[in-house]
Amino acid sequence: MAIIVKFTYVIAFRDDKFVMVRHRDRAWEMPGGRLMKGENYEQGAVREFFEETGMSLDVIGKIRISKPGGKVFVGLARESLTEKPVEWNIVEVREFSELPNDLSFPEVEYRVMLAYARKLLEKYKKRKPISATATPLNH
Repeated sequence: MAIIVKFTYVIAFRDDKFVMVRHRDRAWEMPGGRLMKGENYEQGAVREFFEETGMSLDVIGKIRISKPGGKVFVGLARESLTEKPVEWNIVEVREFSELPNDLSFPEVEYRVMLAYARKLLEKYKKRKPISATATPLNH
């Protein structure tokens, strides 16, 4: 019986751009990794995102994938980009409008997941209640 490795990765947005990390031994990829013992998928996603980007994450949804043991979360990055990645094997963190050319994994996987994530983000934006109150102009 094969052991299934549990992993997660995150497609996180700031405004209309998404966050990717450049791995020391690979190329550009979404932040993520293996779950730690006792950790659920969402906890792992939030932890991995912070470790690789230095930013906090608000999870707004998830996307099912066909690979056993894996889950993809969609979220909103709370802070601005950090100057230096937190984790040793990440050499750069950047926001993108479109996928870069140098990717760690097949482009088709990224395109499909990113399209789903953008749809989820749009649904989230439409349902999000307005929290600010309007004030009249002072004349």
